[in-house]
Amino acid sequence: MTEGSEIESGGTGRPAHRPSRRSEIVRAATNVFSRLTYAEATVEDIAGECGVAPTAVYYHFGGKEELFDQAFENCLAGFSAMIDSVRASALRLDEAALREVIYAGWAWWRTHPVEARFLTLHLNGATPQSRRLYEAWQERHAQRAFDYLSEDDRAPRSSRRAREQYAVRLLGNRFLGALLPISQTAWLEGSLSRLPVAKVEAALADILVPIMMGESRPEAV
Repeated sequence: MTEGSEIESGGTGRPAHRPSRRSEIVRAATNVFSRLTYAEATVEDIAGECGVAPTAVYYHFGGKEELFDQAFENCLAGFSAMIDSVRASALRLDEAALREVIYAGWAWWRTHPVEARFLTLHLNGATPQSRRLYEAWQERHAQRAFDYLSEDDRAPRSSRRAREQYAVRLLGNRFLGALLPISQTAWLEGSLSRLPVAKVEAALADILVPIMMGESRPEAV
């Protein structure tokens, strides 16, 4: 049977892509890119991970770059979905809700180790498109950080204070993006491994909440 035999034909005679096979290939790419850098990984590696011929990969995707971009976008979307579910269930978007969001981000990192390793290895993206995706993702979450401020604390969007607030929140998101994989790796394999995860989560929240809320320093414990 030819590769096209794996594809169901529509009424027009044009072969239709099988979404399940595309998903399998993207998942295989995620696994490979969680172990190898973008430069090291090959389409042959991904095909072998998926158990298909390289021609099957090329039938569905233009090549390694397109596969990487899709896998990278899926990882970011999965992380965002976890955050969004917590935000949606919060009665108020305040400091307490922000703390729960940070806990949710940590939980996603722990429960999705393959995707976490992928993002850790390629945190800022490895292709032009993935870097654009990452910048847009950071900007989206930095903008959403304004939602945790009370109305009295929100400056007009066009004001200098608003620009300063946005810069602080973008810095906070970038700091979170750097601190999370570092602390996660240390908890799994390094000096933090003997600590209960709840203590690590609480310590991270104590650091990040004041930064995200724009406070000059955490309150004394």
